[in-house]
Amino acid sequence: MITIEYILGENGWATANIGNGNIIQQMNVSYLHDTLKQLAESALFIKDQKGKRIIFMDEPGEHHLIIYRLSEKEIEYELRWYDTWANWNATQDEKFTLILSEKTTITNYINEVRNVLINIWENYGVESYKEKWINHQYPTSEFEKLK
Repeated sequence: MITIEYILGENGWATANIGNGNIIQQMNVSYLHDTLKQLAESALFIKDQKGKRIIFMDEPGEHHLIIYRLSEKEIEYELRWYDTWANWNATQDEKFTLILSEKTTITNYINEVRNVLINIWENYGVESYKEKWINHQYPTSEFEKLK
């Protein structure tokens, strides 16, 4: 099981929550990385790719959601914490703290991501999202494909 929540905050910040049914990890998300688009892309392509990494950049540090496709129906995921920006090569990829490690269905994962996109679309829309997220557009193309 996986649950994903993504809540826009003040300009340039969001809060993401990822859970496995027992634990929920709350994460700060900075506008420095286009996390929402990366999340949407991961849901679109997980059936065709062996794995995917989604970056939830904080200042400093970052969480990485790593998804591994196990079969046509199942994925395994890990949520990792890096004390500094591994994405920008400020630390080695293997220097992380493992927060969560679980399995879920591809369908569950795609539905969770789709719900995140629908929630932001309905509550903020494209223009308000851009105002809040500063550097990045709402992933409209990915959203249309996931609908």
